[in-house]
Amino acid sequence: MVMGQENHQRRAVHPEDSKWTEYFINAPALSCSCQTLEESIKERRDKLVTKVHCMIQGYTSSKIHLSHGMKIVDAIERLGVGYHFHEEIGMFMRVLNDTPARENDMAEAALRFRLLRQHHYNAPSDVFGCFLDKNGDFKETLRHDVDALLSLYEAAHLGKCDEDLLKSAVVFTTSCLSAMAENDQLPQPLLEKVEHALTSPTQRRMKRLEAKLYISIYENDEDSNHDILELAKLDFHILQQMHRDEARRFSLWYKELNVRSTLGPYIRERPVECYFWSLCVFYEPQYAKARMMFARLIKIFSLFDDTFDSYGTLEELHLFNNAVQSWDEGAAKQIGDYFGYVMSLLSKTLNEFVVGGASPLGIDCTKKTIKEASRCMLQEIIWREEGQVPLLHDHLKFSTISTLYWALACISFVDHRMDANDDVSIFCWAISSPKIIENSAMITRLMDDISGHEWEKDGGGVPTAVECYMKEYGVTVQEAKKALWCLVEEQWRSINQEFLSNTTVPIPLLTRVINLARLMETLYKTTNGYTHCSGVTDPISNVLDTCVSH
Repeated sequence: MVMGQENHQRRAVHPEDSKWTEYFINAPALSCSCQTLEESIKERRDKLVTKVHCMIQGYTSSKIHLSHGMKIVDAIERLGVGYHFHEEIGMFMRVLNDTPARENDMAEAALRFRLLRQHHYNAPSDVFGCFLDKNGDFKETLRHDVDALLSLYEAAHLGKCDEDLLKSAVVFTTSCLSAMAENDQLPQPLLEKVEHALTSPTQRRMKRLEAKLYISIYENDEDSNHDILELAKLDFHILQQMHRDEARRFSLWYKELNVRSTLGPYIRERPVECYFWSLCVFYEPQYAKARMMFARLIKIFSLFDDTFDSYGTLEELHLFNNAVQSWDEGAAKQIGDYFGYVMSLLSKTLNEFVVGGASPLGIDCTKKTIKEASRCMLQEIIWREEGQVPLLHDHLKFSTISTLYWALACISFVDHRMDANDDVSIFCWAISSPKIIENSAMITRLMDDISGHEWEKDGGGVPTAVECYMKEYGVTVQEAKKALWCLVEEQWRSINQEFLSNTTVPIPLLTRVINLARLMETLYKTTNGYTHCSGVTDPISNVLDTCVSH
């Protein structure tokens, strides 16, 4: 008998299993005729890439019509094809940054501000001062200018912690746009734009899902560029075929592990959801190897989390944590086959990553963060078993680390091709508990707890941030959730600030940390989309299954 099992009721099986695993495993391979068609699609895509290259270079070299060039660059990036034009867009942004802003056009000023901040330029927010009245409020004339409101709304979500004007801009634009949408004042194409923005601002959207959803919005835009639209459709199709094949191979890898026969009904069977998670962090074709590494590790982290949350007794988990701290597979095996399997799979997988070319220093950093997460998970279980509800500060001190986002950030860096000096500086930074990783993990923890509070409470789970806030401040569930949403907003402003101020880490790596937070807008905004996987069916279908007409 497994130690302690006679005195412990294992937690109930998770509520549902994913439908996607068998779906992708059984997906048919491309026929010869289809392969020929795919080749012609790629040829057409490449011709359009060359054409758009020239288009961007034209705006950059002439330094005129920059306002139109901004719209082109914004569309390219929102449609998910910006990775083709990294150098050209970089040159355009340098020219844009060196060109003074025009002060009489809110839509243009806000777009310029947003693009610059998205590209690591610390554009000043006082550019919006000329759009205020003598009382410091936004001018009444803006209330009916939909383009200006949309542009300001998107820009304001790039605000930093101390920028009160941009906080006011979010409130002002949200109120105006919501009223327009609710009162049926807008034509359908414009209404779709507004509703899309109000659901989630561009800064917080998963980029691959945004590309799919924005194609139909851009297609209905009277100012859309035909070549860019066609490029976006063809490129999405090409990448979708690659991503579908990766999802199939990952599902096969997971099925061959035969995890459920070893670990029983206490685990969440979510291989495709884990792959989807990795797709959020990096979707570009050059990161195929990194995606598969990331997906494998997040699947194993899911087993690790279920071991603490749903399977182990407190006595077992003390021993398991000791085994993790010493990285001792034999010690884990002695606790029971379940614990030995999880520890062995984790250790074996990290070793395989090193053999496959991953940074050994990066893997060492990942192990250190896993040890920290294990320690924090154990503390959460102690609270649960002893019936304690800690202060919110104490809860978040442990629960942000137990999200394993610190470890996920580290593993997202290990496939980056760096020289030895870069390797050292980046992983020294990563292991130092950087603020931007803390912000991303905090968003994850808060949104998970807000969306999953009722399920955790009914299922006898660990105390959530909602429960901690309620007890500490003597408020209702809804009041606690409202306060925690405000804390989520603070984390996003801090992310913006850290992104702009960081000069240690390359922008693509910082973007991966932000992408981890962006996934929460898809997975956890309304429900816990990982545990209750039906909540993420539509996003997965949009990205991996539903085709784009081209």
